[in-house]
Amino acid sequence: MRRPLLFCVPALAALLLSGGAPAPAEPRTAERTALPAAALPAPTTTHHFVANLHGAAAEPRRTGFNIFDTGSSSQQVDALPTGVRAMVWLGQKCPTVADAAFRSTVQRLATDPRVFGYYLSDEPHVADCPQGALALASRAGYIRQVTGGKQRSFIVLSKPEDYPAFRPRISLVDMVGIDPYPCSVPNPGCAFDKIDEKVALATRSIALSHIVPVYQAFGQSAAESNYYTLPTAAQMSTMLAHWARLVPHPKMDYAYGWGHQTSANPTLTDSAPLKSLFSSYFAG
Repeated sequence: MRRPLLFCVPALAALLLSGGAPAPAEPRTAERTALPAAALPAPTTTHHFVANLHGAAAEPRRTGFNIFDTGSSSQQVDALPTGVRAMVWLGQKCPTVADAAFRSTVQRLATDPRVFGYYLSDEPHVADCPQGALALASRAGYIRQVTGGKQRSFIVLSKPEDYPAFRPRISLVDMVGIDPYPCSVPNPGCAFDKIDEKVALATRSIALSHIVPVYQAFGQSAAESNYYTLPTAAQMSTMLAHWARLVPHPKMDYAYGWGHQTSANPTLTDSAPLKSLFSSYFAG
């Protein structure tokens, strides 16, 4: 997983003025029909985060996503569609302690009701950042202090050895995304047991109330490498069912991701069946 690419205000304005860009063509291998809503589990949260929007707004909102990644400017937060809140990127791969610039940004946004939380680190590793958890604690603790707990701190962890090192008891973060991506070239049917295994390992250190499901909504057939595969609607339905059983009441869920990156292509934007599936799932 990579750092989110931020919500683009100029691109949003162009999109709104043009009435919306035409839907992108689906990849040749995309599944053509989604599963009926009856095949889906009940939704587990009302907060649905998506990243890498590249200026898209109307379609992600119609799909049911209501937390978008943004930069830290008030202009970007204010440009969000009605009903959508911001997950502000203040992240670092290797976290450092809260400095004056960080504190100033949080102070400025602390009373903004459009801000849901702050994305503080994407897949930090304790081997590379042995002081990272304590640095996160200074950041997450400051957010909690200034906002009175109304705005949340968020990180994503990828390796089991990082779960105890960055557990909320030490890092003070409110939400920890766990991202076992089950669908890959070696596992064309998707290794869904990876979800069960990583959640079991995570819960040794991290309470369920802190865990955020991360749904794999990308492949790499057109990316710089070709390991992960974009799930079909049927595979996504199974993925959602695993997460709903394992983490039934998360503070939010996270679909990675909407638009393309060099490491993620195709993505959710390319698949009408996946968008339809998420829309049905979020609607309950």
